[in-house]
Amino acid sequence: MERYLQSFIQLLKDPQKKILLLAALFFIGILFSAYSLFMLPHNLVVNGGMTSSGLATWIFAKNFLVILIAFMAGIVALNAAYRLKKEVIVFKEASTQTTRSSSELASEANSVDKQTFLTTLRNTKKTELAQTGLNSICELLHAGQGALYLVDFKKKIELKAGFALVTENETVSFEMGEGLVGQAASSGKSFYLDELPEGYSNMITSGLGSAAPKFLFITPVKKEEQVNAVLEIATFKPIAESDKKQATELATLLLESL
Repeated sequence: MERYLQSFIQLLKDPQKKILLLAALFFIGILFSAYSLFMLPHNLVVNGGMTSSGLATWIFAKNFLVILIAFMAGIVALNAAYRLKKEVIVFKEASTQTTRSSSELASEANSVDKQTFLTTLRNTKKTELAQTGLNSICELLHAGQGALYLVDFKKKIELKAGFALVTENETVSFEMGEGLVGQAASSGKSFYLDELPEGYSNMITSGLGSAAPKFLFITPVKKEEQVNAVLEIATFKPIAESDKKQATELATLLLESL
């Protein structure tokens, strides 16, 4: 008996099971109420005549009590369900806030402070500005490869700095509209590919082996609404929109310092 009592107490501590129990009681109460109302005419008749007023009062009171208990069980069940729903909503909101906070912290950890970036550029030799700035941007995006192209007065797009690139001492350049780099320069629009064509990017080789990046981000860098440079970044993982935006902002600051 004690074991059953403890099980019943444990059941009442579980909000969902408690609601199910109350709902079951409400349903049973409805059945008893319907049965009581159905039997009411029969209970009021004794040997073909009406019952006495005292007995009739007790019959009505009994029916009223059954209906009252059923409705009370229903109200309690609805109230418990409403409170549980609010608790679940609050829990979900708290979980969302926690997730959002974690995402924001991760984004902040990966971000590069603009002032720090500018300070680094000021302390860098003029001849090394492009390479230093590109390295910082590639570190921000955890890039496997990166390139910064400048657009000259003849509208030719030439490689100014590279990150993990193998150029074999050749001058890398594009005409306006040529390739994705040329298209970005001519249209002023960014490109983001989540599946690089085979052979597009050189393999990245290290002591652990070699692999090819899978994601490519190419964006024009503007100065006074005119495209003066193009930033190309290849990564192994998807690039978040916030990181794309910051990379473009840093590339603009770099362009202004060159």
